Amino acid sequence: MVHDLIDVPRVAAEELQRARANPHGRSARALTHDGRLRHTLLAILDGESLGEHAKPESATLQVLSGSLVVSSGEMETRLEAGQLAVLPGPSHDVTAVGDAVAILTTLAG
Repeated sequence: MVHDLIDVPRVAAEELQRARANPHGRSARALTHDGRLRHTLLAILDGESLGEHAKPESATLQVLSGSLVVSSGEMETRLEAGQLAVLPGPSHDVTAVGDAVAILTTLAG
C-alpha cells in the first residue's frame, strides 16, 4: 500500500494561488521527505525568479506547467512543461516564463 498519496494537480493549483498572493510572486510546498530525498512543488509567476542560490548535493527540476529558464554562469536552458533536467552547480537561478509549476527533487546533506 502506498502511503502519503499526493494530489499534485490540486497542490499545484493551491501553490499558484499562494504565489499570486505573495509579493515575490512565488510559493513552495514540501511534498515528500524520505531520509535525504525531498520533493518540493514550486509555483513561480511570470518574470519572477528564485534568485541565484547554491545547488544541493543533487537536484533535478521537472516542469509541470509553463516554462522555466535555468541560468548558471553564462549558460541558460529553457525547460518546458513535461521536461526534466539535472540542475547545474555550484549555483544557479530559475526564472519563470509565464506562470510555472515544477517539482524540485533534491538530496539534502
